Amino acid sequence: MMQYVELPGVDAPVSRVVQGAISLFALDEETRLEMLDAAVEGGITAFDTAVNYAFGDISVDAMLGRWISHRGGCEDIVVIAKGCHPDISDWGSRVSPDAIVEDIDKSRQQIGIDRLDLWMFHRDDPDVEIGILVEAVNAAIDRGHIGAWGVSNWTTARIGAALDYAATHDLRGPVANSAHYSLADQLDDPWPDVVTLTGPEREADRQWHRQRDVAVVAWSSLAGGFLSERISRAELEAAEGFIADTARCYFNDDNWARRERAAEVGRRLGLSLSQIALAWALHADFNPLVIVANATVEEVDENIAAEGTVLADADLDYIFSG
Repeated sequence: MMQYVELPGVDAPVSRVVQGAISLFALDEETRLEMLDAAVEGGITAFDTAVNYAFGDISVDAMLGRWISHRGGCEDIVVIAKGCHPDISDWGSRVSPDAIVEDIDKSRQQIGIDRLDLWMFHRDDPDVEIGILVEAVNAAIDRGHIGAWGVSNWTTARIGAALDYAATHDLRGPVANSAHYSLADQLDDPWPDVVTLTGPEREADRQWHRQRDVAVVAWSSLAGGFLSERISRAELEAAEGFIADTARCYFNDDNWARRERAAEVGRRLGLSLSQIALAWALHADFNPLVIVANATVEEVDENIAAEGTVLADADLDYIFSG
């Protein structure tokens, strides 16, 4: 049975498993519609996209929008959109009030909806004064263009500053933070300026989330495919092609041992490695939402089954620590 959370400003319940729309790039139109319909039928209500998920004139926002139009509306789902990603040509900052308006309007137009349920900054620029940003996103809420706002790849210190500014100015603060979290510690950044909640050095950040009403929306819970049977140790050691980044960011002896123990528990429970990895992340004591990149109906079914898996405390500890 799918679990849901309530986020201030978001009308519909938010499923703890979030469908990442970036996987739509690899699918033909018929497969996209079939997979997204299956996600909703299985209880997934939340769909994550970003204005920069585009290749030329082809955008994930538009693909998601065609499905929403096909199904007759979005009243029962939650659209999570992101903007203010750096300019990929030079990685120049785009965190500004003007970019907020531009990217929100572009996503609304491409998806074909008036209001984005939850809009997130895709990156931060700590040189930009926090009050300017909080004021700008609150103006978007007041215009009815977004329901709530959050952040992705921000430090907890910066999120705290946004919460403090909002509280002292009678404004709405961020309700969600999208960061990396998985069974595998992130050893290196897969992209510039990202934030992870893994590793012993981030315990203070995890504790921060346990104590505050800012939901974690975890990306890359399978660690770039490291926590799936599709990649072998030999391929990780060779580190060629697309696997090179996965190896750089996630492959070491500690992470491999966790992967092996997760697979062992999976064999005992009749579940795949990736299902155990997803279930492990969902069991975190700060109650994260977890983004998955389903591309087939079968993957939808597997991940929904993983969400309903209850792992014993002994198994959770064994998988992580041995």
